[in-house]
Amino acid sequence: MKIEPPIIDAHALLGAEYHLKLDPVELLRRMDAHMVETAIARPMGAELAVFNTEGNNRVLKAHPRIRGMAAANPWFGGKAIEELKRCRDLGAVGLFLHPSRQGFMPTDDLVRPLLDFAVEAGWPVMFHTGSYVQSDILALGEVARKYPGLNFIAGFGGFTDMWFELPGLFAEAPNLYLDASVMWSDAIEQIVRERGESRVLFGSAEPRNCYAAGLKMFERLDVNDQQMRAILSANAKRIFRLP
Repeated sequence: MKIEPPIIDAHALLGAEYHLKLDPVELLRRMDAHMVETAIARPMGAELAVFNTEGNNRVLKAHPRIRGMAAANPWFGGKAIEELKRCRDLGAVGLFLHPSRQGFMPTDDLVRPLLDFAVEAGWPVMFHTGSYVQSDILALGEVARKYPGLNFIAGFGGFTDMWFELPGLFAEAPNLYLDASVMWSDAIEQIVRERGESRVLFGSAEPRNCYAAGLKMFERLDVNDQQMRAILSANAKRIFRLP
């Protein structure tokens, strides 16, 4: 199937982490090369784990076509909430949490104030999933059931160790969505077939993955035009409340 715009990338990474590096100028160049209208970006590396203000400024002040998911380490307590309030005022469209990088379990009580703030802000919450043990996707499912009015996105879809848990979790938690940025076609098609196209978001995972590979995989999906439009843009517009 031919991929046509509009395309919204629901998961890009800005900053530096080990061998990975991406700045706003380069992300925009890659977006233009692949007809991507908007990218939802979040910090990575030290700016995700410790220096949240610097990372949030990077994604929130990048460019009008780059929207930001705010990051805050829940161990910072009240300071984390104050940072999220600042990010809300700067136009953040969601909350990103990385249990493995930030050192907590999704079910820990210390994360509850951040989730409560996301409810107040009307934000979806993307959790990194797939890195055992903190980023256990089953733990995210438990949190999603406790917050039925809050939309949760399984970042990286439990890749690589836990993707096989997705069908059961998506049956139990209707407020759980799939970031398909590093998934393969069979897994995505199963979610679409069993739970509908409204539960899947296109993501690039730039610079961990790339637009060329991600879009090529999506071209191979056994879905119709309406389902493809939902996955490529409509779902992200709805969940992130984009204009």
